Amino acid sequence: MKILVVHPRMGVKGGGERVAIHSITATLKAGHEVSLVSEEFDQRSFEDFFGCNGLFDGIERLSYPAFSPTIKGGFLLYQRLRYHQRWVRRVLSAGNRFDIVLSTQDIGYVPTVDSPVVQYCYFPDYFAHLESHPSLPWWGLYYWPASRFYRERVRRVDRLLSVSEFTRGFVRKKWGRDSTTLYPPCPIEIYQGVSRSRENLVVTVGRIVPEKRLHLLVDMANQLPDYRFAIIGSVEEQKAGYYERLRTLAPSNVSFVLSPLRKVKDMLGAAKVYVHCALNEHFGITIVEAMAAGCVPVVHDSGGPREIVAEGVGYRWRDSSEAVEQVSRLMEDRQLWGGLSSAASARARQYGPERFESGLVKALGRYES
Repeated sequence: MKILVVHPRMGVKGGGERVAIHSITATLKAGHEVSLVSEEFDQRSFEDFFGCNGLFDGIERLSYPAFSPTIKGGFLLYQRLRYHQRWVRRVLSAGNRFDIVLSTQDIGYVPTVDSPVVQYCYFPDYFAHLESHPSLPWWGLYYWPASRFYRERVRRVDRLLSVSEFTRGFVRKKWGRDSTTLYPPCPIEIYQGVSRSRENLVVTVGRIVPEKRLHLLVDMANQLPDYRFAIIGSVEEQKAGYYERLRTLAPSNVSFVLSPLRKVKDMLGAAKVYVHCALNEHFGITIVEAMAAGCVPVVHDSGGPREIVAEGVGYRWRDSSEAVEQVSRLMEDRQLWGGLSSAASARARQYGPERFESGLVKALGRYES
């Protein structure tokens, strides 16, 4: 089959891009022809960041110029949606025909095509300001047109795949559609054989953006000055102000590591604890990575992480004071940490990329006839 992967913003370098990587890998392994439509991005930097050298050699690239807002500081969502819809439509108007369209990013980027569309869904209608300021009515008004547009796009989707049971429930509630849960691919294989010799180090990994609530980790570090903390991740140009504020607030026991994800293996292998602060995270690939490396997870008790961090493999917290207590307990009790670390490593094996790839190929297989 000819499969079109729609992922306009490859430069984000988050969990969604890992889904795109393994979607391409899985469909190529299954013998399909693959095309990728996206804005232009630094291919070498991307492959270095994710450790996927040669990924794009066997596929067709349908690229267009990278998005740049024409109105500075306002209506960014609408500018981006309009830009990508226009360019994707232009790229596909050249006579390209596909058996399946696989959308691995925002449903707002789904093109109008005759082919069946499969959407990998992280969260329906995820609008950051509504999540962080639900009581402010103007954000509801601002996002109302986008919400209607998303629902219109949903009607063009043949099948929905959800990143977690948590997301599946919201898809049913907001869009009135059932979906199939397909947990995302987690690169657990690179953490096999990591050292069991650990430091009193707490880590978190991910994009350094407000919705990850990394300021809570900085607050924890202030309360636990005897332990080291590390924030490992990437900084988006539009969110650089948040990164600078974190650096200003951070005490001396916090370090920032802007590093390709494939190069954090040593730090995860040296850390005892992984803390995840995001509220209602859709899944949490980096949590699974840390568990595979032997870190004990201490995660916010909401969203997809509740499915990952079952009883006996780590801790969940509602208030950051609970997290401070849990981190301290793990640091001081070697036997407790050792038992949970082994259990976390075993649990992480349930989320390897092979399961995602086989599940995706099975989901797409229904269209082969």
